[in-house]
Amino acid sequence: MIKWDLDWREPLDAFAPLAGVAGAHLFHGGALSRTAEWSIIAAFPAATLVAEKAGPDPFPALDDARRDRHAPRDDALKGLPFVSGALGFIGYEAAQYLEAALDLLPSPFALPDMSLGLYDAAALFSRSRRQALVVGRNKAACRRLRDALGREGMQHQQVPEFGPVASNFTQQRYLAAVAEARENILNGEYYQANLSHQLTCEALAPFQPFDLFARLSAQSDAFHGALLQFDNGAILSNSPERFFRIEPAATGDRIIAEPIKGTRRRGAGAIDDAALARELLADPKDRAENIMIADLLRNDLSKICCDGSIREEAICALMSLANVHHLVSRISGVLRRGVRPAEIFAALFPCGSITGAPKIAAMEAIARIENVGRGPYCGAIGYFDDRGGADFAVSIRTLMIEDRKVTIPVGGGVTLRSNPADEYEETIIKARGALMALGDPQFTGGRP
Repeated sequence: MIKWDLDWREPLDAFAPLAGVAGAHLFHGGALSRTAEWSIIAAFPAATLVAEKAGPDPFPALDDARRDRHAPRDDALKGLPFVSGALGFIGYEAAQYLEAALDLLPSPFALPDMSLGLYDAAALFSRSRRQALVVGRNKAACRRLRDALGREGMQHQQVPEFGPVASNFTQQRYLAAVAEARENILNGEYYQANLSHQLTCEALAPFQPFDLFARLSAQSDAFHGALLQFDNGAILSNSPERFFRIEPAATGDRIIAEPIKGTRRRGAGAIDDAALARELLADPKDRAENIMIADLLRNDLSKICCDGSIREEAICALMSLANVHHLVSRISGVLRRGVRPAEIFAALFPCGSITGAPKIAAMEAIARIENVGRGPYCGAIGYFDDRGGADFAVSIRTLMIEDRKVTIPVGGGVTLRSNPADEYEETIIKARGALMALGDPQFTGGRP
């Protein structure tokens, strides 16, 4: 493996010359995050694993790439999150490749159901140490990426104004959808379902998704930020939720899932804010919602982990972000030796926090009630490192961009205790960060 030191520059400056380059991706936590240590730039993939709509199953190819590209764990690269490997996104509808019983609606976006580039080099940036480096499998890939990076202090373009924001659901329709889900729960169809709607608006002039991502990142404290660029669109993620992380170890690779369920807005002042946090921590509906999904994740992990290795490291812990308080749980286990990526995703995907429980019944209800596919939203964004590690976020707080059109899906979990009006308000609160990045355009509500 190759490791070259670089002069420090801000990751956004380094990425600027790659704005608009298909296959060039940036993983970069929000500027206000206290836990986002590393930023990752990957570009010029050696190959790309793509799942086209109604195409062949892409997961065997991922398994083959994982096996063929395996790299030794070099002590000189210890502590680096990504050196080379498969990096990109897996869309919600890719679940159909993993579960034959699912019959989901197609994605409404031009993007594929999955796109994972196989990258031979990456540029890494450590915030705390102000350290920059290029790492990779060979000198040619490292040199090409190093030479493509920008310098410190590069200029970013202004983001244009955006027209009014509308939803594919009126408020009344969303309230009715929540009521329908509650009725299904009463009838014993499932225990919880995560319902969403899609906010859309259009820019008044052409723009680069990179420049919008820079604005979104500047006001964010989410640690799973990402910009993914493709020929037919872009994905901007500001996710606060880890799907799973794999930490390689000689005694057995450890996998950690951190599902989020339960939300409150931030308060207007310190006293109000603390009261809202206490309310969330004590709320029986939110706690039940979180515990149900933690149970689901524990069961999912048991399918791929060693017997007796599952641990509940945290249940209903408080996570406070710029716009919301959340409840988060943390479940871990030791992976059985030889478990393949396809087996991991078959056991875990999509994350139960954005489906509900039981997962298949909830997903079938979601398709029926929402009546539109989700695309990258509620899928996963992240990477498999060639040395054995992995880190994927749940793609919530995520924007899809096609030409001038921006789509912001938002949702929340529905249980028997749900109040429809409160559920709708929660979705609008979750959209707040994205809407502020767009310049806080007028929200006109939903279309009939």
